[in-house]
Amino acid sequence: MSPRHGGGLAICALVPYPTGIAPGQRFRLEQWAAHASRSGIAMDFVPSVDEQFLSIVHQPGRTGRKVGGLIASFLRRMKDVMRCRRYDAVVIYRSLCLGGPAVLERVLAGMGRPIIFDFDDAIFLEHTTESNRRFGWLKFPGKTAAICRASTHVIVGNSFLADYARQHNPHTTVIPTSLDTERYKPQARNGSSPVVVGWTGSSTSQTHLEAFAPILRELMLRRPVELRVLSNRRPNLPGLQFSWRPWSADTEVRELAEFDIGIMPMPDDVWSKGKCALKALQCMAMGTATICSAVGANCDVIRNGQNGFLASTTEEWLTHLLRLVDDPVLRDRIGRAGRETVEQGYSMVRSASLFADVVRQVVTRRGPDA
Repeated sequence: MSPRHGGGLAICALVPYPTGIAPGQRFRLEQWAAHASRSGIAMDFVPSVDEQFLSIVHQPGRTGRKVGGLIASFLRRMKDVMRCRRYDAVVIYRSLCLGGPAVLERVLAGMGRPIIFDFDDAIFLEHTTESNRRFGWLKFPGKTAAICRASTHVIVGNSFLADYARQHNPHTTVIPTSLDTERYKPQARNGSSPVVVGWTGSSTSQTHLEAFAPILRELMLRRPVELRVLSNRRPNLPGLQFSWRPWSADTEVRELAEFDIGIMPMPDDVWSKGKCALKALQCMAMGTATICSAVGANCDVIRNGQNGFLASTTEEWLTHLLRLVDDPVLRDRIGRAGRETVEQGYSMVRSASLFADVVRQVVTRRGPDA
């Protein structure tokens, strides 16, 4: 019998990381859980690794501790899978384990519980940080197709990922990564100078900002702007003056509110096409004028010149940046339109409602417990 709450549905969310840490996990399942609970769907989050493992995983070396941590997490996951019999359905975010093939996913599928598979990156491609480059093959990116096939339903963050998932499972739904518009909302700006150009993200995507340094250097030669970085690792930006703020869930909104212009530079590659425009959406939700590389989901979110700007070349980036730096009225207009876009298409309530609909569909499709 499942651990139901008040006659509702009980869902086990098998996630990679402890709650409140990883951006994708936070802005998808974790954020949707409270809304789902109000509609009779209770979610229990069970992470694969702990914070101690996360503290070393992106550090160079530490091979023995990393391997030991992965083995320990696999053994814990075996127990987690066995406990899933008690639930009405199971949600897998990205994969059951950080490394290895889809062994436990197949075991879980054989137990007969409905499985919802959620991913928001092109995890079917090999992609790792520089410090773990030689271990990239351990992620077994090809297992993504196997998990899609083993799942009752797949949910993804954008249309590019949906095109991949539907090759392996026709029951695929796009649910955008979303923002709690009651928490992420415009705040009064003090209008002080210089204009703050801001970037936020994780250590893995910070390489995109570091590669963008030449354009920022040129901007700062032309205008007296402040570059602000909000992340979990101090960026490597030699020759650039910048202010780095360590990321914290408690201070994130307050730090984002100080951005006058938000930027999301990305390379035009296949991995980037799988990204879900989260950095842009965070800035837009705060009413901040935002400029993004014209890649992937950014092009779905932003209408160039209306609710943000898209850039493909150095010249386009500098043109948009200079216009926004020089024109506070334009910044305000673009910021307001960006906020409206988030409210209409990327709010937590909208995405959480779509997720709850999928949960009910898969449980109903399976039928009542025997």
